Amino acid sequence: AKIWVKENAYCKFIDYSYSGTENGTRVQPYNDLDDVEKTPGYGYFIKRGVRFSQGATRIKGHMATASNPTIFGAYGTGERPTFDGRGQGHCFYFGENANPETDKVENVKFYDIAIKRYPNCAWKIQRKSSFLGWYNCVSDSNAFKYSEAQLIINTSNYLDSVNYLPNELINCTFNRTIDDPAVDENSSLIKCGNGPLTTVNCYFSNSVHASWRATCGRGSSLKHSIIENSGIKGIQIRDNNITIEDVRIINSAQDAIEITGNTTGNYYMPNGTTIKNCFIKQGGSEASIIVREPSSTFQICHNTTIENCLLENGNIGIQSNDSYSMQIRKNKISGFSSYPIRIYTNYSNKVFNPAITYNVIYNSGALVVEDGMGAKIYNNTVDGEINLTGSSGSMVRNNYFQSLTNAGTESNNLDIDTINVANHFLNYPTHDYRLKSTAHSSINKGYNVSLTSDIAGTNIPQGNGPDIGAYEYRDGTTSNISIQRNHQKGIRIYPNPTTGTVHIRFDNFPEKIYQSEWLIVTDLFGHSLFQKHAEAFNGNMVKIDLSGFPKGFYLVGFGDRIKEKLVLQ
Repeated sequence: AKIWVKENAYCKFIDYSYSGTENGTRVQPYNDLDDVEKTPGYGYFIKRGVRFSQGATRIKGHMATASNPTIFGAYGTGERPTFDGRGQGHCFYFGENANPETDKVENVKFYDIAIKRYPNCAWKIQRKSSFLGWYNCVSDSNAFKYSEAQLIINTSNYLDSVNYLPNELINCTFNRTIDDPAVDENSSLIKCGNGPLTTVNCYFSNSVHASWRATCGRGSSLKHSIIENSGIKGIQIRDNNITIEDVRIINSAQDAIEITGNTTGNYYMPNGTTIKNCFIKQGGSEASIIVREPSSTFQICHNTTIENCLLENGNIGIQSNDSYSMQIRKNKISGFSSYPIRIYTNYSNKVFNPAITYNVIYNSGALVVEDGMGAKIYNNTVDGEINLTGSSGSMVRNNYFQSLTNAGTESNNLDIDTINVANHFLNYPTHDYRLKSTAHSSINKGYNVSLTSDIAGTNIPQGNGPDIGAYEYRDGTTSNISIQRNHQKGIRIYPNPTTGTVHIRFDNFPEKIYQSEWLIVTDLFGHSLFQKHAEAFNGNMVKIDLSGFPKGFYLVGFGDRIKEKLVLQ
């Protein structure tokens, strides 16, 4: 998100390096934001390239509107204007808990602001403030003493969860680049109480506790973002209907994603959590994704879904000690020394009807369901052990495995050790478990369990019945990809993810089409950030440098025809 500043009576300019007559114009700006009365619907623009020490800016009872929000932004050229804490407390402080109705703040937006080195927080939002936004902002090394997080939103009262208090962050960076020995071990990067909080295309790194916490904000979401080097956990989920989508989480100390209950308040576990299309590597000493019920007094966690994720390396891939109708489907899980999936309970009657379907698991310990009832284990390719000792009423169908222990009802499974893997799998040594046409004991040999698509999205069945394993064989192909694919128009991007320079190749475009069009790079909201005419290409190849772009997710398009996702890290 960017704004273009056109000077008028509603714009006030601040230049901390300025000395002279002050009237808030670009020529005669104010030199301190705290000297300016904050009027709803006005814009307050701080000069770029300036770093300054600033105490807390307190705003309360400030009610702007959606059509005329109050804006804090930047003007001029150079780096973002930077608030430097240098021993201060908070930087921005909105609302007041004692009078949540009269002192709340609404419709305030921040653009291109950097806040660094405040002992408490960069922004503290008190109840019941809402419709706040942060765009292209940076928070670095704040909240190193006496604080919950660098950004704190409505964390004061669980009763506020009945309210709708939305806020959003887009294309922001939250980081800790200064290692302070006195840092508070509970300090996170973002903690949202009441919400929902929408977070898109953001980068988080080096948290002390957690990077992103949704503690009471129903319906919050984190999408298209990167989390690296989390001190304890990458994400903590403590309320209902939270969505984590398209997020890369690398190197968490304990857990990459924790789903748990509030230890004060109503003692409930989150319901309706969805985690999908995520890549998690080195997920932590405990588990990459964990559902953790703190004690037996908590209610059961309902309808958690984990799908289409890639989990690599750690102690445990997915672990749950509390679940009702949990769905674990279409994931690739590898390199977990203890368990790729572990379903168990510390308390009686806490696990019901988990469904584990169409997953690929290898180079890991045993998939275990140690307790509970009604587990459904369908169409997985488990190059290892499945152990259901301690559970009851399980159904195990259409799986590959190396061993199966204590299943309730089982049928239509295959032991990998008893088949010719070269005839069954496309490339068994490289863990490519797609089926060959010669997998006669698998194709059409499955039990109908009423599932509609496999791990690759192929419709089921392709033949007279479902196949065994995580992949459904498609007739007329050699690798589960249509033979027509080599003749289809497409964009190839490499390396992807990239740190800057990227090579882009266009396949099977007629010359007369692509030479009349543009290569366009956009953010996820369709804003054009880079374009280059096709006439500048070397044949069907082009190299571009995106090293100056913020880390995040982008779309590369050829005209308006085909778009591919690019990750800049």
